[in-house]
Amino acid sequence: MMFIKNKMLLNIVIDFVMLIAMALVSISGFILEIVIPSRHAVKFQGATPWSSQLLGLGRHDWGEIHLWAGIVLVILLTIHILLHINIVSAFVKKKCPNHILQILLYILFLMLLIMTIMPWLVYL
Repeated sequence: MMFIKNKMLLNIVIDFVMLIAMALVSISGFILEIVIPSRHAVKFQGATPWSSQLLGLGRHDWGEIHLWAGIVLVILLTIHILLHINIVSAFVKKKCPNHILQILLYILFLMLLIMTIMPWLVYL
């Protein structure tokens, strides 16, 4: 019973931090696109910068926030899916009775995960 309570608390914490990371990715993306667009966008695409800084942070700083919030989001999303792998498996088995189709879906999920993580492994 204690494991179930701890797992529930872990799920709540992970979901809450994922929500914060999603909000940071969304807000910083909006700031980078609309509030502080790149010099290239201003010069060649007619974008209008509303400011060169927001809350004391420049474009580079907001880009760092966007990047790291995205990395945290992908890591937490992976953990979230792994914590719910039994639910995911039951759903796939129920909706796709064909065994070969189930395997193809799992391969697709695995390929998407690898494609998401691989650039970071090569970069580091």
